[in-house]
Amino acid sequence: EDPHEDQDAKRRRAQDQWGMGPGDSEHGDVREEEGEDTPELAVLRDKEVRKLLALLRTLCSRSQSISKEPGNALTRFLFLSALDARRMRSDPLLPVDGVLDTCLHRELLKAGVEPEECDAACRKLSDAASDSARLVEAGRQRNSRSVRSYAAEVQEKETPQRQLQIIWRDTTLLINREHYLKIQKLYVLGNHDSELFKVRLFCLLHRYETIGGAGYQAAVPSAVFTTLKEEFGVTHECFASPLNQSLSSYSSAFADTDHFFGSCGSYFDMSRREWAKGGSFEANPPFVEESMQLMADQIHQTLEDNAEVATSFVVVVPCWTDERGHEMLRESRFLRKHIILDKSQHSYRSGAQHTSIQQYHDAGFRTSLFIVQNDAGAGKWPVTAQAVTRLEESFRKWD
Repeated sequence: EDPHEDQDAKRRRAQDQWGMGPGDSEHGDVREEEGEDTPELAVLRDKEVRKLLALLRTLCSRSQSISKEPGNALTRFLFLSALDARRMRSDPLLPVDGVLDTCLHRELLKAGVEPEECDAACRKLSDAASDSARLVEAGRQRNSRSVRSYAAEVQEKETPQRQLQIIWRDTTLLINREHYLKIQKLYVLGNHDSELFKVRLFCLLHRYETIGGAGYQAAVPSAVFTTLKEEFGVTHECFASPLNQSLSSYSSAFADTDHFFGSCGSYFDMSRREWAKGGSFEANPPFVEESMQLMADQIHQTLEDNAEVATSFVVVVPCWTDERGHEMLRESRFLRKHIILDKSQHSYRSGAQHTSIQQYHDAGFRTSLFIVQNDAGAGKWPVTAQAVTRLEESFRKWD
């Protein structure tokens, strides 16, 4: 994906990539996509994820040594598997490879589960996730309904709180009006069928509702993106979603639901040929150790490969100095500047911003900002004292 493309060029490229025509009706592109999610599949998948959560709680309750519930362990497990291009899957959310997940194992250990019990619990949960993925796929195969057949069934209703309810049967999802209008604009820019907008919006909202973990969707304040664009030429977000993106060019975890709203797909799925075009990027990954290490690996490889093309990353991660991903960035030969923000000095935009009234919250931890660039990138987007000061200040500005 070329982060410098204008919207028309981006739309044409997306149409080529996803097998869409230029649109031959007043509704824009009227083709449905093979394997596209439906409200029925989204609800079925959510039901299966809830079963996995119940299983995890049951397994933990059987441990005699556990000291606390393992919090967002399931969310981390699903999010990491969705982001990791090396994982095999037939479902966009549920892994089917049966791999013993190190992140889940570590979370259970932190909760006080004994190592032997962790191994057994991780194996059972991984096997159950594979079974759930197969069940959802079987549901997809059985369901002969077209996406279009759901269009009249998905309803929207505005509430007094300036939110919209997106409703299919007995499932109701919420979205703030401001975010609804933003999502609608992204969809229109893609020249997609207007009659399918509510169906695809329902599936999008349900995907992020299912995975939960709003903390992993927190974004930097809007003022930060203004600074990044003006001082460092940033044009692409490496980790975002249609619900929290600030730049028109962005990557996100779920290409199947998100590309209708402008996503370029997963950051980890982008090829070396695509990265070889260079550019200036913002990377604010889910704050999970494994995803941060995968990101650091990919950034380093990109900068190694792009010796002649200006390439720059501004990376936003917690200041977890004992984690491998943080260490890799801190010791990188491409590091131009490492800025540490104290927890009292900055804020994040809520990961639930599309449903929340409170849009910002103070950071409860220190944050590291790494500016890593090859020589050509450092020459094109120099790290000046003025730029650093402005970047620090922008983290303290709310809209």
